[in-house]
Amino acid sequence: MPVANSMPYSKNFAEHPLTPTAALVLAAGLGTRMRSARAKVLHEVGGRPMIVRALAPLFELGIAPVVIVVGHQADLVQEAVARAYPGREVIFASQPVQRGTGDAARCGMAAMPAQFGGDVLITYGDVPALRAATLAQLLSHHRAGKMALSLITLELEEPASYGRIIREPSGAVAAIVEACDAVGEQRALREINAGVYVAGANFLRQGLSAISSANAQGEFYLTDLVAIARARGLAVGGFRAADPQEFVGINSLEELAQVNAEIRKTVNRRLMAAGVTLVDPDTAYIDPEVEIGADTIIGPNVQILGASRIAAGVRIDGTAWLREVSVGAGSHLKLGVRAERCRIGEQCEVGPFAHLREGTELSGGNRIGNFVETKQARIGQGSKASHLSYLGDVTVGEQTNIGCGVITVNYDGYDKHQSRIGDHCMVGCDSQLIAPVSIGDEAYVASGTTVVRDVPAGALALSHHPQREREGWTRTWHQRHRGTRQRPGKANE
Repeated sequence: MPVANSMPYSKNFAEHPLTPTAALVLAAGLGTRMRSARAKVLHEVGGRPMIVRALAPLFELGIAPVVIVVGHQADLVQEAVARAYPGREVIFASQPVQRGTGDAARCGMAAMPAQFGGDVLITYGDVPALRAATLAQLLSHHRAGKMALSLITLELEEPASYGRIIREPSGAVAAIVEACDAVGEQRALREINAGVYVAGANFLRQGLSAISSANAQGEFYLTDLVAIARARGLAVGGFRAADPQEFVGINSLEELAQVNAEIRKTVNRRLMAAGVTLVDPDTAYIDPEVEIGADTIIGPNVQILGASRIAAGVRIDGTAWLREVSVGAGSHLKLGVRAERCRIGEQCEVGPFAHLREGTELSGGNRIGNFVETKQARIGQGSKASHLSYLGDVTVGEQTNIGCGVITVNYDGYDKHQSRIGDHCMVGCDSQLIAPVSIGDEAYVASGTTVVRDVPAGALALSHHPQREREGWTRTWHQRHRGTRQRPGKANE
């Protein structure tokens, strides 16, 4: 039977460029098989909520408006969409009781602007792998054939319990027969319904109103639209998609893990083909949006998440966690680095066990050593903090050295305050800077100093108390405590 599937990918749907397109995204279900209190579409796929990935191809094609049918945890779903797609034309419709896909689509169309008369795509919030190219081909196929209703079909080696597609000699869809109702040659058919539809808005409004819940489950099903269209003498098209993996739904945590594993494998293969060394691909967790330059080496147990950007020639030793981070060329992140929403310049050395919090900016050639924590810290070219320091709400100039145990005391219990350290400064070990405070260029802060007021350029700041000694004090101290406790250092003798 002839099936025309050779339509090219066209964002503008060149055959009928003036036809407006809207979308319904059905995302109201709890997903009981997930065994989770969280709505199914909020579970993350490739580091982003499932609903966010499901919407991406619609916005890529410029489809508007997009109506999202929500139910369980509707507020959280709306928040996730708003964070991911600020400013997009999105309408939320409520399906307070989940009574099937037909009822969900009916709720969605009730929220669609009444004047909209173009084509409406119907997709799902739990099908995150669907591609824009496939939807574009469906729309082109639908419009070229002047169909009232079109649906995506798949050919499977083992169609199992899926409904079979029955086609006319012309290639138009005649019916969908459920597996349990299929007889004879129908059971041998391998073409099934993928569940993604497009229809004219006017037909959709009429057809949805005609769907009945007279079935064993007492629910309203979108598949009934095929029979409704055929009963009215209207043509139904079937576009056969090439890749069944685009339509893999997620109904359990096991399936979620499987989809995420496939995404990771695809991402890692792409990166390695582009010249990125993954020491252990099985433990490299890299989101699809991440960009990594050639000749970068990534050790085991590394997570690189969000829209991170790693330049060429970077080395990440292992057991690192990076989110929304940019790393300049030639930088070296040692074992155990954690960094989020920050920028690391070129030729920096970070770690081991350093924590770069949001707002950290390393200009380049910096050294942030073991057990150093930074937050809203702008560190100038070549400056270093080698170990055991906290730098929060601070600007550090160029070629400045921050000693061991230095703390910027930035919080007074109510507000955060800023510190400024100039160029070519030396801040000695175990010093505290009580913000707000400024240290001028080429100033020195002696070890153990508490800085409570500004230090002029070129000055030495120190707050030492005079050292005193009391000879014989230790012997007297032990005599006073004889018989009451162990002497220091004697417990393990």
